[in-house]
Amino acid sequence: MDSFSGYFNTHKERFIEEWKEFLSFASISADPAYHHHCLACADWVSAHLKGLGFHSEVWPSDTKPLVYGVMPGDPARPTVLFYGHYDVQPVDPLELWESPPFEPELRDGRMYARGAQDNKGQVFFVLKAIECLKACGVSLPTIKVIIEGEEECESEALASNLHLWREALQADVLMVCDTGMIDHGMPTITMGLRGVVALEVRVFGPSIDLHSGIFGGVVLNPLHALSTIVAGMFNDDGSIAIPGFYDGVVEPTPLDIERATSAPLMVDEMRASLGVPFAGGERALHPSVRRGLRPTIEVNGIGGGYQGVGGKTVIPSYGAAKLSSRTVVGQNPAHVLECMKRYVRNTCPVGAHVEFIDEGVGGKAFKLSADTPVVHAAERAIREEFHRDPLYIWEGATVPIIPELAATSGAEPILVGFGLATDHIHSPNESFSLRQLEDGFRYAAAFLATI
Repeated sequence: MDSFSGYFNTHKERFIEEWKEFLSFASISADPAYHHHCLACADWVSAHLKGLGFHSEVWPSDTKPLVYGVMPGDPARPTVLFYGHYDVQPVDPLELWESPPFEPELRDGRMYARGAQDNKGQVFFVLKAIECLKACGVSLPTIKVIIEGEEECESEALASNLHLWREALQADVLMVCDTGMIDHGMPTITMGLRGVVALEVRVFGPSIDLHSGIFGGVVLNPLHALSTIVAGMFNDDGSIAIPGFYDGVVEPTPLDIERATSAPLMVDEMRASLGVPFAGGERALHPSVRRGLRPTIEVNGIGGGYQGVGGKTVIPSYGAAKLSSRTVVGQNPAHVLECMKRYVRNTCPVGAHVEFIDEGVGGKAFKLSADTPVVHAAERAIREEFHRDPLYIWEGATVPIIPELAATSGAEPILVGFGLATDHIHSPNESFSLRQLEDGFRYAAAFLATI
């Protein structure tokens, strides 16, 4: 529909100014010092929804407020619940930013600001798509919107209050645009997300650091014990050796594998940019399958003993490792966590003991069926607007609230976002191009017009 691009270009300058307003709020959810910015940003979102014709309100919570809106539409069509977040990551290190992170600046067709892509930019193009459809007189389904303020720090308010808001959130389709695409001009449907489990293991030996000359070869070194424990988690082929870890794993279908491996992951370019081969995980499998369709364990940090300048010949009193696991559909994250802990206890040698701290389950994995009306609607929107078939990925990362929100609302999720690695989300100089904004706008308008 030519009017989508035409509407965007006609109103582009106004869109840019409104987008800048949205980006100017320092809505950092992790730092209490920015709480008043989060409150002001939530008020701005609610007011913007009202300007689009939504019945909107700010839902207070013990932490950060949420914004809810509903706009009644054709009752014969599926009800759409759009999810996004207005909170952003901290900006450190500030000195690496080329322009102030909350003073949005358009340079060479890209908007630079914290939240430019994640997730204010992708929320914004959906809201502008709704504006376009209304202005063009296009019939719409009932649209509900929930924009939270804590996605960057575990969605505490939304997760803890979902049961209270169940009725208000009921829908048929859960529309999410907090994801990315393979490359420019390659709209991509994210067919699944992995879950996450985190655990810190501490292995203790002697009550104090000991002289390695006097006690070496007599007292077990906790770092030796920790290294043995960590190394034993993995088989020679890169698979996980922990008993029970793979319990319940739903194997990918041939169609899943075909779609995952046919997407141009730009393996050669990624290898060149990283400077290392893709040697992690189950090495016999295609990298696209490993990163999205198989579970993993990673050591995120490890340490203990002397780390200063020069040498210090000691047997340290303890060592620590931070571990995380990305889980797939069929795995129970709580069970995975318990399997990891049981393995560590059983593997810890005599002469040391283990303690667990900061353990947590961050959310389950989910996977879409390739043959559902919602996926077909997204495919149709992409073909109509971009004159090409969509690509498909199974994302290795986690958006923990999505499975819970889908279960509570009764809605089937569909994840189509327009982020790119070059947007540098969570890093200094985050940005989002006007081309990406327009492409997301066109997709959202086409999807909502046809669902």
